[in-house]
Amino acid sequence: MKAPRRFSAADHSGRSLDAARWRSVEANLYPAAVAAVQPWQRFRWHSAGGNVCDSYKEHSSQALMIDVFGSFKVSAQRGRILDHLAETLGLPPGGPWDIQLEWRDPDNLLKEKTSTWADAVAISPQALIFFEGKFTEPDGGPCSQTRPIKSGRHRGMVPCNGAYTPQVNPVNGRKAPCALTGKGLRYWELVPEVFKFPNDLGYLPCPFAGPWFQWMRNLTVCWAAARQAQRRPAFVLVYADGPTLPMAERIRSADWQRFLRQVRPGAVSVHTLSHQALVGLAQAACPEDPQWPDLARWVQRKISSVCQGRQVESAAF
Repeated sequence: MKAPRRFSAADHSGRSLDAARWRSVEANLYPAAVAAVQPWQRFRWHSAGGNVCDSYKEHSSQALMIDVFGSFKVSAQRGRILDHLAETLGLPPGGPWDIQLEWRDPDNLLKEKTSTWADAVAISPQALIFFEGKFTEPDGGPCSQTRPIKSGRHRGMVPCNGAYTPQVNPVNGRKAPCALTGKGLRYWELVPEVFKFPNDLGYLPCPFAGPWFQWMRNLTVCWAAARQAQRRPAFVLVYADGPTLPMAERIRSADWQRFLRQVRPGAVSVHTLSHQALVGLAQAACPEDPQWPDLARWVQRKISSVCQGRQVESAAF
């Protein structure tokens, strides 16, 4: 089995985080989890809206993932917790277990221009579990190829017409059923391994033009990395469960069920677990440890506060 691969600072984005911003981020993290992101100057922080790092915000999905998975990572009970989680997911238990935050495939098996990042992964000699975390986000991210290019000499041009059918990308003149395939990315080479979509048929619209695109990226990368390392793969969508939070509603929708039905049995085991449920699993695995009830209160307080704020905001309109 291949040993878990780690990354140097050069593998990250190079975004710098100053001391003042770090103090605001640290205040938004569960204290025990802070050690999991050290040294903080080299950690891959999420950015949005022009911020170098927006993980100081209470509704930050990255901060909530660090709260939970950072706590698991640094815990002396990590093996017990992940064995219990693995059994819950139908995977073989048995460590040693490693947790990595902000993981990406070091071999770039899908030949992506920007490798897919996983918010967290858990790795054992037998299993590879991908975790994608959502807090206030409404869904997965769509494919960028169906939208007009925003700047440069190709500004306004749309690389893909939204269908999986033979077409010419007006930006580079390459003919392929998928603009990303034309650029050398391997998504549709692996899609039939993971989904019930043969790549020699046409689809109008492309099943991955919308929010399913992010889940497709997650699952194909997970499948490829697990296959190369001869591990059993699983993917877990981790969501904050609370009123007004759209992902909590999304995973109970008919569209999510349609997505699950398109995953090929035995390819990647797909699950949804709330942050609250994950901390509950840790409590069940280590009932004598007072850290987990304390983390449960931290997580629930943060989620309840964000939900209350969204309710107030909604009432104002």
